[in-house]
Amino acid sequence: MNRSGKFFMKYRFPLFFLLSYLLSWWLLPVTREGMLPYGPAFAAVIVIALTVGRAGLREFWGRLTQFRGGWFYLIGPAILAGGLVLALVANVLLGAPVSAPPQLPLVAVAFLLLLGGQWEEPGWTGYALPELQKRYANTANGPLIATLIVGTFRAIWHLPLVLVGAIPWYEAFLINVLVFQPIISWLYNKSRGSVPVVMVFHFASNLFAVVVSPIFTGSDKIQYVLLYYVLGFLVALVIAWRSGFKFGWRGAKT
Repeated sequence: MNRSGKFFMKYRFPLFFLLSYLLSWWLLPVTREGMLPYGPAFAAVIVIALTVGRAGLREFWGRLTQFRGGWFYLIGPAILAGGLVLALVANVLLGAPVSAPPQLPLVAVAFLLLLGGQWEEPGWTGYALPELQKRYANTANGPLIATLIVGTFRAIWHLPLVLVGAIPWYEAFLINVLVFQPIISWLYNKSRGSVPVVMVFHFASNLFAVVVSPIFTGSDKIQYVLLYYVLGFLVALVIAWRSGFKFGWRGAKT
């Protein structure tokens, strides 16, 4: 490896996260509200090309096309659906009135298919998570460290959506770090490194949010969301504890 290759390899993680932000946020000065979900994926391709070249790109492509995820294609969405139903029941028992039935607008589905959060995952889950797990493989609680790092930088990536009021700060930061990323790490590792499994999970998360959005309004809606997140945190905590904080990680192959 030449000198420039060694330099990029040494700083590959800072470079990846920086490029993920730049390649996703550049549209903000134009639209002032949206950002591109493909940024982390493009960043991964660039960093891999600069550091390990074709062999790394082949390995990366193998993660993106690892479709043999088995039951985990259903387990991820089932966790989400179960949490939403339990939160709904709890919210109603607490006195929240149902404002409208669930809805599934086709326009929203089309938007999510093209620009939904699942397109972040080739970068976060296809590159950052497995590489950080390998980086901390010989460190106590290495998979936990990798999970928290990816979750933190994923949370920062959502900062523009917080600034424009699209999502609350706790959803961007606490939820990504303490709920979303631990479950994603577990799904990825348990499915033997299947990025499609995680993409299905992420798409289902966004889709279910659209479906249940009209059920409650005002403070009742906020209470519903918070109940759902508390349940999600409990699921993430159980996964972390039951897995010995390894989230299903079996070694450097994932």
